[in-house]
Amino acid sequence: MIRLLQTQDYKEASNIASLAYPGMNLQTEEKKMEFVERLTREQKEQNGIHYFGYFNKIEELLGIYRLHDFECNINGKFQRILGIGMVAVHLLHKKEKIAFQLLSHFHAFARQENVALVSLYPFNPSFYRKMGYGYGPMKYEFKIKPSALIADGEKGLVKFLSPDDEEEIVSLYNDYAQSNHGMIKRTWSERQHIKNATTHYVGVVEDERLIGAIAFTLQPVKDSHFLHQHMIVHEWIWTEPLAYKQLASWLHSQHDQVDRIIFRTNDSSFLYGLTNPMNDSNHLIPSAYHEVATTGAGLMYRITNILSFVNETDFHNLRRPEENTRILLEIEDTFINEQQGLYEITYNGDYWNATKLSESNEQANVQIGIHNLSAWWMGCVSVEALQNYGEVTLNNIDVKKLDEWFKSKRTPICFTSF
Repeated sequence: MIRLLQTQDYKEASNIASLAYPGMNLQTEEKKMEFVERLTREQKEQNGIHYFGYFNKIEELLGIYRLHDFECNINGKFQRILGIGMVAVHLLHKKEKIAFQLLSHFHAFARQENVALVSLYPFNPSFYRKMGYGYGPMKYEFKIKPSALIADGEKGLVKFLSPDDEEEIVSLYNDYAQSNHGMIKRTWSERQHIKNATTHYVGVVEDERLIGAIAFTLQPVKDSHFLHQHMIVHEWIWTEPLAYKQLASWLHSQHDQVDRIIFRTNDSSFLYGLTNPMNDSNHLIPSAYHEVATTGAGLMYRITNILSFVNETDFHNLRRPEENTRILLEIEDTFINEQQGLYEITYNGDYWNATKLSESNEQANVQIGIHNLSAWWMGCVSVEALQNYGEVTLNNIDVKKLDEWFKSKRTPICFTSF
């Protein structure tokens, strides 16, 4: 049985989490009690966070997961999506398909709520790929000298922000999210970080409105002296290019105190705003490519309701066919069996529509797995690239038009951790 955790379940949930995630530092009784207090506090708030547990027949808690309710920008329009995190199974009950049951419950909950898209950060990408999750955007970790940033803005306009500026920071963040596909609106948890001053914030104000901000921490360099430090830029947002320039100039001016600025972003084009993008690895990729960033795959997406996804997104802001169009799509989805099968996707001159066909003798125009469909429709990969790698089969359809109609113009950007 899977149900919402109750107060009496929190202690055992902390025991499961402590062994599943040693990095959470929940090994002592004191730390476990702090985690119990956190669960208690979070469950009291209207914050879109819910903890579920898997219980056996004698009501022993053997697995947990955390559900997040988000608003995400999909092609310029905010839509409700769900995220799953802290999937953990009791150490003595591994390989009993408990994780399978937890994920199945999560997907069923999404479908019950008519939520078409879910996402997660994987402990192992291949594990979740088998469950129908497609690879999301790549993340690039740049490690640059402050002097690598172009200093042609007015750094004097940059000022420190405080928890009192929470609403202004949130408003700026949500404006940035409105302009960037894949961004999730500011969450309750992120607001707590602002309230608690977890990071330092600096920003640029124009006409009494915050138009750019950076959240950062200073980190001593390991095995070095106390004056040697890096700056970790956790968040860099702006609504005006001028604000970017001013913040970049301010970062440039930190070269006397900061050795390297570490900035992690989904945007590979950040490279073009640097005079010297090289990191500190001194690594050369043959024949002569200098390492400028380390790259990781993390956030993954899964469509849980194809009909709702088509209806809700209507592939907003993408190019439309010039005439009425009909496409047959054959989906392989072995984890959500009710999604597997043939779909008729039609465009009537005004909007897209999807219908699941019970049977058809026609050959599908597109044969694709749900993991690749999710990545494609979220703009993480083109169907042309998938065809090139043999991951999709196309029949009697123009591959370039498919990308124009269904692939987001931009790769998703996402700052939210969960």
